[in-house]
Amino acid sequence: MKDVKVRIAELAEQDKSELKGNEVTVSGYLVGKAEEPLEDGFNYPFIDENMYSVLVKSKEKLDRLERGKWFHVTGKLDNLEQQEMHVISETDVEESDEQTDPPQTPRRFSSSVKKVVDGDTIHLEKPVLGTTKVRFVSIDTPETNYQGDSQGYYAEEATRQLQNLLPLSENVEIEVGDEPFDQYGRLLAIVIKENKNINKEMIELGMAVPYFIYPNLDHFKDYGEAVVRAKEAGKGLWNPEQPIDELPYEFRFNKRGGPNKFVGHHETKTYVEPDKWEEIPIEHRVFFLEEKDAIQAGYEKTENPKDC
Repeated sequence: MKDVKVRIAELAEQDKSELKGNEVTVSGYLVGKAEEPLEDGFNYPFIDENMYSVLVKSKEKLDRLERGKWFHVTGKLDNLEQQEMHVISETDVEESDEQTDPPQTPRRFSSSVKKVVDGDTIHLEKPVLGTTKVRFVSIDTPETNYQGDSQGYYAEEATRQLQNLLPLSENVEIEVGDEPFDQYGRLLAIVIKENKNINKEMIELGMAVPYFIYPNLDHFKDYGEAVVRAKEAGKGLWNPEQPIDELPYEFRFNKRGGPNKFVGHHETKTYVEPDKWEEIPIEHRVFFLEEKDAIQAGYEKTENPKDC
């Protein structure tokens, strides 16, 4: 089959499964840059005007790609995952001549739980915006398997607690974040059950920590207050008799050679270099993928955040 143009939304349709393994061209809006190389390379999540997604994968870093712009991408669809495509190099991507506004869509959808993967990831029965994979936005739980390693007891306990909160087939509402997909192609969302914010509930239980990455900052104050309560009560990760050795994001960046995100103080609107992240109190931390994001958000750089 020759290279064909296809809409991203069509990749979610079962009757398009004959496209698997073939070369196609799609047009999409880049919603995220790869934070780090994964085992199989770099991931770039694209969405269309209705926020349906495709995950573009490349063994090389695609420096020409700029988050927040529209591109035409040509590559081969994955043989198994219809909404993943593989490109060889930057010659396979072309910036669109017409740069229209970012996609907009309703933010809340209904589905049900198919599987709890870990403490902050679930799979849905019915797809939302073309995917069934949901990553709880703005929280972080201990890793069950990161580069082959686990955070042990607390990773398993966070998974168990989420399974208790979200039994299989449980009806849920999915509230999508400002940037809807992460570099794994998972939907970034708040999961709501019977009007209860399950993301926040995991923090209240001491099973999760706030993990706000700009621009997804909804419920910042609520989550910050929740983690302070959990710490004061000594719940879960904050149990003084069995505290967790490393916070989840700390565990990951220590595995890959050190922190790589600039960190801001939400109240003082200041930010520090990645290696000073611990100097910002956990309830005030805002992470920025790039320094220019912090500057654009109105944060000023400081060397002594404790003086702010």
